Amino acid sequence: MCEEVGIKFIGPSARVMDAMGDKINARAQMIKANVPVIPGSDGEVHTAEEALAIAEKIGYPVMLKASAGGGGKGIRKVEKAEDLVSAFETASSEAKANFGNGAMYLERVIYPARHIEVQILADQMGHVIHLGERDCSLQRNNQKVLEESPSIAIGKTLRNEIGAAAVRAAESVGYENAGTIEFLLDEASGKFYFMEMNTRIQVEHPVTEFVSGVDIVKEQIRIAAGQPLTLKQEDIVLKGHAIECRINAENPAFNFAPSPGKITNLYLPSGGVGLRVDSAVYPGYTIPPYYDSMIAKIIVHGENRFDALMKMQRALYELEIEGVVTNADFQLDLISDRRVIAGDYDTSFLMETFLPHYQEKE
Repeated sequence: MCEEVGIKFIGPSARVMDAMGDKINARAQMIKANVPVIPGSDGEVHTAEEALAIAEKIGYPVMLKASAGGGGKGIRKVEKAEDLVSAFETASSEAKANFGNGAMYLERVIYPARHIEVQILADQMGHVIHLGERDCSLQRNNQKVLEESPSIAIGKTLRNEIGAAAVRAAESVGYENAGTIEFLLDEASGKFYFMEMNTRIQVEHPVTEFVSGVDIVKEQIRIAAGQPLTLKQEDIVLKGHAIECRINAENPAFNFAPSPGKITNLYLPSGGVGLRVDSAVYPGYTIPPYYDSMIAKIIVHGENRFDALMKMQRALYELEIEGVVTNADFQLDLISDRRVIAGDYDTSFLMETFLPHYQEKE
């Protein structure tokens, strides 16, 4: 609509958003661009019978995913053949209800793994750079809980390889503006696989801003105004370590049930270099029950990872929100866990190791 009436949209073109927003189209495009993809279906899977045949070929466990999906909706992990039919029907119905499109595709599960995403910037002249990676492996129900940059699991060589793959991915579709290429990293083999592209700025972009020194939102506006990138890839040097915790109005003791209501008292941590809080709430604000439960983001930056972890612990200790239940104490326990401190975690850790212990304690 913006293009039709001559308004410049700050972001990629409608064509690119359509091409990369559909995960099946994106997968096909990545294969053409020589970006490694997870073994799976070549296109849409229309029936449970078709899904069964593909799963038999690539091996279990498999992940059913909505082509138009996002936010953890329309996704089902299937461990064995007898569970696939019901999972397919449920996921497809959920996708249709949420996105108006019940199309599914299927991939082999790379699990446990590291969820690694690469931030890219691309101008209108075809120049593309990446700003390093974020580790988003701490997830609950496929939703990110905590993000950090750089990833402790990635060294210089792999960073260059995965960054170059992300740049190829963006170049192959003529991408413009800010975007993120998401990968799964199999630590055992050292192989990484394209998962999807987010054709927008993301919740966790501040950790990349901290370590790269690049104001991504400012760059988005400059790019939309037709200005070329002022940075080359060699100008991007990651400094220190950054962590972000998402503060949600939800109750971890009751399976993270939403906790809408009125905030009666609010104190957000402040002061000191390397601390940023993004939020729009205030004392007296009423959180409605209709939207995502995230009400604030706390982001810290330190000289190294341990420094950042200590800053985040202090910030979470200082945070006060009264009137609604939040996940702040849960985040503090998570950031204080010895395995998280050691960086010894993957996509299985939060759900399979941390949460069972945490719920017993509660």
